[in-house]
Amino acid sequence: MQRFYLNNILIFIISGSILVAKPYRGGELRTIDTYRYGRYEVRMKSAAGSGVVSSFFTYRDFWSDGLTGSQHWNEIDLEWLGNHDDKVQTNLIIQNGWDLPELVDIGINPHEDFHTYAFEWTPDYVAFFVDEQVIRWVDNFYADSLYHYQKIMMNIWQPTWVDWVGEFDSDILPVYAFYDWVKYYAYVAGSGNTGTDNNFILLWEDDFDSWNTERWQKATHTFDNNNVDFIEENVVFQYGHMILCMTTPSNTGYNGDPLDIELNYVPGSISVGHAYPNPFNHNVVVPISLDQPGEVQFSIYDIRGQLIASGLNKFLDRGKKKIRWNGTNQYGKTVSAGTYFLRVRNKDLSKTKKIVYLK
Repeated sequence: MQRFYLNNILIFIISGSILVAKPYRGGELRTIDTYRYGRYEVRMKSAAGSGVVSSFFTYRDFWSDGLTGSQHWNEIDLEWLGNHDDKVQTNLIIQNGWDLPELVDIGINPHEDFHTYAFEWTPDYVAFFVDEQVIRWVDNFYADSLYHYQKIMMNIWQPTWVDWVGEFDSDILPVYAFYDWVKYYAYVAGSGNTGTDNNFILLWEDDFDSWNTERWQKATHTFDNNNVDFIEENVVFQYGHMILCMTTPSNTGYNGDPLDIELNYVPGSISVGHAYPNPFNHNVVVPISLDQPGEVQFSIYDIRGQLIASGLNKFLDRGKKKIRWNGTNQYGKTVSAGTYFLRVRNKDLSKTKKIVYLK
C-alpha cells in the first residue's frame, strides 16, 4: 500500500485502486441484532451547526446481508439538522428508495437541552413523538411496506446536500451529539403497558454507563454524499453518556467539559445542592430536595469519564434528602486522590457535580 497527500487529502493506493479519505471524521453506533415492530426511544441532545446532522434511526443493513440495490431498502429516521433550532426531520424509506420526509416544527431547540424522542413501528402505522407528544402519524402504504428487520443506529455526519442541511464551515469543529439512554419496547398488541393503547412492553434499556459490546458495534465505514469517515474513536462512552463526535482527522474523540452534559428539562421535581465538604477526605454529601417520593441514582466518574461507583436510593417521602459517597469504588476499594464527577439523576433530571477527593 502506498499513501500520499494532495491538498491535505490523504490518498491510499492499494493494488492499483485509489481510495480517498474523507476530509472529516464522524461516529456511528449500531446494534448487532436486528429488530422489527416496536417502540424505539432515545433521550439525547443533538449537535448544532449548519451542515451537521445527528440521528436516531433504524435501517435494514442489506449490504451486509449480501444484497445490492435499493429494492431491499427499509429505514425509519429521526434526524436533527444543525441549521434548524426548532425542528426535527422525520422520514420513512421503503423498497426502491421511495422516501417520505417531513421536517416537523417541534417548538423546542433540540441542540440546547436533552429531550425524549421516540417512534412506534407497527404493521399498521409509524408514529413519531417528542416528549410523549405525537408529532407525525403515517398509516398509508409506506407503513405497510416496512416489514424487514432493521438495526438501531445513531450517527453524526456532514452531508454534501447544501439545500438540505446548509453550508458547512469546518471552523465549528469539533461538534458533539449526546445520548443519555436508548430503550426498545416490543410490539405486543393488547398485552403491553406502554405507548399508544398500551401495545408495547420494555425489553431492554441501555443507559450508556459503558459500551455494551454484546449489543452495540462502532461503525468504520462511509457512504456517498457524506464528507466524514466513521471511526471508532469518535464514539465515546463517558460520564454516563454515549457521545458522537464530528471532528477533523487530527483532533478525534471527545474533548469537551463533562459539566456541560446536563439534563434539566422538568424543573421542580428534584433540586440538587452543592456538594460538601469539597474537597473531602472521608465522605462527601450532596443535598437534594424531592417534590415526590421516588428513586434517585448516583454515579461516580473519574476524569476520563469511566464509571467508578454507583448506587440507588429509594425515598419513601418527599422533602430534603442526602446522597453520600465515601471515596470507594464498586469493589469497596479506596480510590486515588484527585478530581471526580458525581452525577445525580431521577426519571426527570440529571445533574453533575465536580468533587475533589483528598487522602
